[in-house]
Amino acid sequence: MGTWQLTGIIFGIGVALGGGLLFHHVRHWKQRTEERLAAIRQAVAEKSAAERAAAEQETAEKIAIARVAAERMAAKRAMMEKAVAEKAAAEKAAVEQAIAEWAAAEQAEAERVQLRRATEERREAEEREGRLRAVEEAIAEWVETEREGSRLAAPPTVAAPSRLNWDKPTYTRIEAIHQQVRLTAAVVEKEVQELDYIKNRIQAGVDFLPMEFRQTIDEWKAGKIMRRSTLDDIKLKFRYKAYSVEDGYELLYLYNQWLSQQRQKLRVFVRLLGTEVDLSESIQAAIERAELREQEKHLEMDVDVIFTLRDIRAIVEKLFSVEVILKDLEEVCRKRTDQIIAPSWEARGSSR
Repeated sequence: MGTWQLTGIIFGIGVALGGGLLFHHVRHWKQRTEERLAAIRQAVAEKSAAERAAAEQETAEKIAIARVAAERMAAKRAMMEKAVAEKAAAEKAAVEQAIAEWAAAEQAEAERVQLRRATEERREAEEREGRLRAVEEAIAEWVETEREGSRLAAPPTVAAPSRLNWDKPTYTRIEAIHQQVRLTAAVVEKEVQELDYIKNRIQAGVDFLPMEFRQTIDEWKAGKIMRRSTLDDIKLKFRYKAYSVEDGYELLYLYNQWLSQQRQKLRVFVRLLGTEVDLSESIQAAIERAELREQEKHLEMDVDVIFTLRDIRAIVEKLFSVEVILKDLEEVCRKRTDQIIAPSWEARGSSR
């Protein structure tokens, strides 16, 4: 073997050994690098886990603190609500007690009125015919007195009437009845006006109260008035204001009696004009019969009777208007009672 061949073999062996050492070194370096990277990743993961655990613990502590604060606030709110509820219950009990006392008083008064009404109705039933006869006798006596006065004042001979006869009016029986009808018409007209005025006055108080309540609530919310008062205080105040509105039930009862008396008086007038009136017959039907009876006389028809019957019919129409006003008055009285017992603004006020 030559020198060059031996040198080539030795060089090849050296290169192989060097390459093997280099490969071993590179692999060892790569392994250590991977181990360092794995250690770094593990450290980062452990740090992240620790930070996450710390954050979760901090969040849990904050949640626990917030829960404790919320429980304290809820307990405080519950105590306040309990106090408010107890106060509202006490005020409600006071209002209900006042309403119960008022209702008991109203019931007792209604029973007394009913008893008095029954007594008066029995007495009126016994005295009705007596009053009618008294009215007829009074009118007849007045007419006869006027006739007697006219006869005595007349001169014995046919001569010019004296000054006294011109000044003193003379009446026939029909004219006397007609005058009484006119006086009754004037009384009815006056009573209609007074009743309508009273009804309007009560209705104004009843209708104005809800508007005043809403205005008071708006000003109370704006802090302009009654700053230390609660909503229940305002409601109670307006219930008492509703109680202070004028009560019209007694007036309603009295006017119903008055209406019955006026109709009975008109029946007397029709009877005095010569037409019998059945109690089961309406006054309008009696007037129509009287007019027809008088018109059938033709030339002997008394015009004064016709005019008197027309005035009686006008009074009947006025009494119809009284009935309408009384119905309105009854509705107003019912609204007043509702405002005391169950006000219409109660639900709206509570929801505000």
